[in-house]
Amino acid sequence: MKYQSSLTKMIHELVFDETRKKRYKCPECSLNSKRKNPIDLEYYPDTKRAFCHKCQTTLFEYKPYERKKEYKVPEWRNKTNLTDKAVKFFTSRMISQETLIKMGVFSDIEYMPQFEKQVDVICFPFFIDEKQVNIKFRGAKKSFKLVSGAELIWYNFNALKNNNELIICEGEMDALTWVENGYDNVISVPNGAGNNLEYLDSSIDLFNEIDKVYLSTDVDAPGIQLRDELIRRLGADKCYLINFKQHKDSNEYFINEGGIKFKELINDSKQAPIKGIVKIESIHDDILELYEKGEQPGLNIDQIEVDKFITWELGRLAVVTGVPQSGKSEFVDSIVVKLNLLYGWKAAYFTPENYPLKYHYRKIHSKLSGQKFHKETDTTDFYSIYEHVKDNFFYIMNEDSMTAKSVLDSAKSLVKQKGIKILVIDPYNKLDHDISNNMSETQYVSKFLDDIIKFSQFNNVLLFLIAHPTKMMKGDIPTLYNISGSANFNNKTDYGFTVHRLSNEDGSMNNNVQIHWQKIKFRHLGQQGVSQLTFNINNGRYESFDDANKGWDNSNWLIKEKLERKPLLLDNSDLEHDPDKWIESKTSPF
Repeated sequence: MKYQSSLTKMIHELVFDETRKKRYKCPECSLNSKRKNPIDLEYYPDTKRAFCHKCQTTLFEYKPYERKKEYKVPEWRNKTNLTDKAVKFFTSRMISQETLIKMGVFSDIEYMPQFEKQVDVICFPFFIDEKQVNIKFRGAKKSFKLVSGAELIWYNFNALKNNNELIICEGEMDALTWVENGYDNVISVPNGAGNNLEYLDSSIDLFNEIDKVYLSTDVDAPGIQLRDELIRRLGADKCYLINFKQHKDSNEYFINEGGIKFKELINDSKQAPIKGIVKIESIHDDILELYEKGEQPGLNIDQIEVDKFITWELGRLAVVTGVPQSGKSEFVDSIVVKLNLLYGWKAAYFTPENYPLKYHYRKIHSKLSGQKFHKETDTTDFYSIYEHVKDNFFYIMNEDSMTAKSVLDSAKSLVKQKGIKILVIDPYNKLDHDISNNMSETQYVSKFLDDIIKFSQFNNVLLFLIAHPTKMMKGDIPTLYNISGSANFNNKTDYGFTVHRLSNEDGSMNNNVQIHWQKIKFRHLGQQGVSQLTFNINNGRYESFDDANKGWDNSNWLIKEKLERKPLLLDNSDLEHDPDKWIESKTSPF
């Protein structure tokens, strides 16, 4: 049986005589004992625990925490009928009853929160094998609803398990269009082009068996964003792009061009751009968007004192410095938490200075809850925050290899498996740096920075690198040029800033902090300046002086920010929190 130590947390495989109290060798301290046969560990059968009278550890049964997510299973609706109005609607979109019956589409009456009453709906059932796990309801004015609490999976999920080539589209109507044209190997995202890719996270391993993926997403900003994220996660080498020309999606193309031309879409598809080869036509949409809209700022974190100087964009490197105890890591954590809450960006940390990692978890938890991490003072629900952190924050820690390559390889896996969009390396000097004899430190730093910049660009990840400066005179504010090793920390980064903690007259540090935004490479992302902030000792958040004077923000962000979440693009990805997003002014029967 496995037992865990109360002191070292080590797990030991031990066998005790559970019928009587007896002494044994302690796995924690007996190896270092000079005695011939040290038996200091006493087993107590009544409590099923053992206590070492020498090293004072208690060994108790190891039960790993497993809190499996429980999904609501929708009520089985043994219905196959479609109302005349529904049939006419699908007929207008050139979808036959044969296809509707094949895909199990039916009509029903359902309460829709958009209208606050029961209305006629079309129902799209979601199955894994023969088990129904979700239903999507479509009502008037293009309103939608999934079963609250049910598992989020691909529409027509079984096609993912039964084919080696796959078509991915953005909605059920598009999926039906492909089936109508004889392509049963089609799946659809369940919630539009949103940020919640839970369905991809849970099925990513199944794509290892898929040779080709044809991306049939809408030709609009949300569809392009979804397409690019699927390429990022699945790999450009297996992704092919469907071209609908002047049409928005597959159904519109089918209605206007007909079935003969529709069947040419697969043959006319183009492989997604592969690393090392970039054709102008592959970035046509990006070029057109820049031409029509100009340079657009990045994303803010909804904090005026910070946002007036800087906005954030994926595919960038941010180098952060500051003297010891200045709060570099805490400030980066606060940015990461806000980007996660507001935009759904998941994060991975290489942070050996925060080992054991439970202490770093505590920091993230407190920033979310708004309260100190302790059962006696925290009034929020521990497990709701735990589940959020578990699903959105990940750690990289390989004791056998702490090289930059090892960290980036692990991060690449997390891009694919979990869809991370932020990587934090904290700090630079904790990586294993193997500088060859014929390479200077400056040359090594230059190559290292090139490697992490390439990683951030090719994987579309915002990468924070925290690096200590050389020894500074007391009170001096370091710059990126003061980072030990090379001026390239300043020259090659996209963002560069210093966290500087202020001092009292007696020289002791207080909780007021300045953020010196020293380098922002591109004008559309911000400007140089200094943010004046103060550290909230209750939860590790940073607030402006004015806000702090009005009272600390100790609210539960996990609840607050979900209600105020800023999606990157207007979509139907979060009905439970904002059902109005699912209503369009365009009238239609459904």
